[in-house]
Amino acid sequence: MDHSEDPDSAFSTLVAEHQAVLRTFVRMLGIHPMWVDDVSQEVFLIAYRNFAAYDPEREFLTWLRGIARNVVANERRKEGRRSRLIRRDVAELLARAIDDTQPSSMSLRETHTALRLCIDDLPAHSRELVRLRYEEDLDSDAMGADLGRAGNAVRQALFRVREVLRRCVEGRIGKEAWP
Repeated sequence: MDHSEDPDSAFSTLVAEHQAVLRTFVRMLGIHPMWVDDVSQEVFLIAYRNFAAYDPEREFLTWLRGIARNVVANERRKEGRRSRLIRRDVAELLARAIDDTQPSSMSLRETHTALRLCIDDLPAHSRELVRLRYEEDLDSDAMGADLGRAGNAVRQALFRVREVLRRCVEGRIGKEAWP
């Protein structure tokens, strides 16, 4: 297909022909189903920006798949960074619950047990916030979309839940364990 005369029309035609196959390919690369559309859209945006450099002698789907592999590789690198940040978030939550000056006799297992019990005691909506944030790895904007709330409202609610958990863990461990 000659795309030199009307590149937008040519690109639109190619997108229509290949979008279902590309979505399947992106899913096969291991992208969570919830993010397949976003990743596919990013692939098409990159392809559109670089369409002038596309060689029409080359199979368009092959070109798209190459772009998709690069986008997915970038997402995996981001996920690696994100997962390190999540662990840091959990560590910060525990650090707030356990002050560094706590006597060494208090074990991490006891603190974890106290935190688990405190989470179990939360109201259902607060437990859901904790689950979405720390188990599903969603940010506050994604959580807000799922819950029908603004991202800022979710951040404030998470702040309050973390404070409730800190006080609860402190109460379960006992005031005498704290300086």
